Amino acid sequence: MEDPQRLSPEQQAQLEMFNEVTANARDPAGAIQLLQACNWNVEQALALHWTAGDDTTGAAASSAPSASSNAASGLAAPLLNPEQGNRQAVAPDRGAAGSAEGPFAGALSRTGIFGRFVQGALQFGATILHVLGTFIFGGATAFLGDGAASGGLLTRALATQYPQLQFPVLYEGSFVQALQEARRDAKLLVVYLHSENGRFTQNFCNQVLSNDFIRMMLDENFLVWGGDITRMESHRVAQMIHARQYPCFCVLLPASVDEIRVIGALNGDIQVDPTVALLTTCLEEMEMHRSEIVARREQHVEDRSLRQEQDVEYQQALEMDKKREEDAKAARIAEEEQQKVEADRLGEEARVAEKAQQEAEDEAAQVEKQRVESEAKRKRKASELEMPGPEAKARICIKLPTGQRTERKFAADATLADVYKWADCLPFLPENQDKGLVVPERFMLKTSFPSRELTEMDRTILELELAGAMVLLAEIEDD
Repeated sequence: MEDPQRLSPEQQAQLEMFNEVTANARDPAGAIQLLQACNWNVEQALALHWTAGDDTTGAAASSAPSASSNAASGLAAPLLNPEQGNRQAVAPDRGAAGSAEGPFAGALSRTGIFGRFVQGALQFGATILHVLGTFIFGGATAFLGDGAASGGLLTRALATQYPQLQFPVLYEGSFVQALQEARRDAKLLVVYLHSENGRFTQNFCNQVLSNDFIRMMLDENFLVWGGDITRMESHRVAQMIHARQYPCFCVLLPASVDEIRVIGALNGDIQVDPTVALLTTCLEEMEMHRSEIVARREQHVEDRSLRQEQDVEYQQALEMDKKREEDAKAARIAEEEQQKVEADRLGEEARVAEKAQQEAEDEAAQVEKQRVESEAKRKRKASELEMPGPEAKARICIKLPTGQRTERKFAADATLADVYKWADCLPFLPENQDKGLVVPERFMLKTSFPSRELTEMDRTILELELAGAMVLLAEIEDD
């Protein structure tokens, strides 16, 4: 088992997210074990957790507040930012019925160490079976599909699970898009957070969400957005509205871009009468604020139009002042520019001449430097060249580009590289010092007849059949 203190920052963040959604229903070791089995996929781990019956959020959260108390205090509640989340998790009540340990938890806990060992083995086996089941048949999120917004996914999931019921129309875009739509239409936004494995979810769907009167109120007066809590977007919304238990039924007032208020919320065991009371009270409160919102919007439009007109007038005045200043400077600038052009022309001609002279001097110096270095290198090669020994019987004659000729004897096993080395330092050999031989910096040796280039440096004179041959030294010109 991996130590929580040795988790990477990313793994630690995923562990905290898992604990927040499950309200710390598992101990740290069990949570880490489940996340590792799911390769640290939080959504898959949540699906396995709830599929195994580990949803203890129902016991952890307090009972749902009344609709009237929420609606009365909601409009005065602090502002919410959709990008911020609630980082506080509710501690689970491990004594509630239907906890993660199952029906044998009480009996096993009374058997001491052996009972705890058996309990751990059962939990580990259940986790492994659920991991295999998820990979083979798909987890709880398989009903939601991929690549679509939460409202549309939840609509299809509810239609699949409750085909005989009719539910309110859910907005099919994202939560942020739903906020923008509700703000634009001056409507309240109802958020429904669905948990397939919640204790009260089935009763809420059968008795409340499908109620004809409630459905009519929602469709006609509200914009409804829903999401499954196993999805990351829904999890972030739950953090924002401080959802304590699932299902969660919450009414939001999107007053402005940065002003979102919770004006009523029901959690857990939700009944029809509190829901109707909540919606009715929220509608009454909304009617008082709708005119204020519309007036604020119209005032905002008027203010923006007035600012735009003032900005246009101010910009026109600035442009006129700028044009007068430009006209006043035009005469002075024309004369100054003419003088500058003439001075620049003379200066540029002087700089060009100076630069050309400097480049010519630099080029000459560079050529001289290369010549001196090459001469020193060839002198060094000439001093290192050994005189032919008695075994040197292969005579090779070189004809230079100037028509001058010189010859030397080599051993039969001497290589072509030795011949190139001798040709490179010809002007500086003792026997050629007074002959004025000139050897180009880059050259190539060729046979005279038949003409062929000699480039195989590691081959011997005997192999190349150069003994007694006339070799031409040809200059290699640069491209």
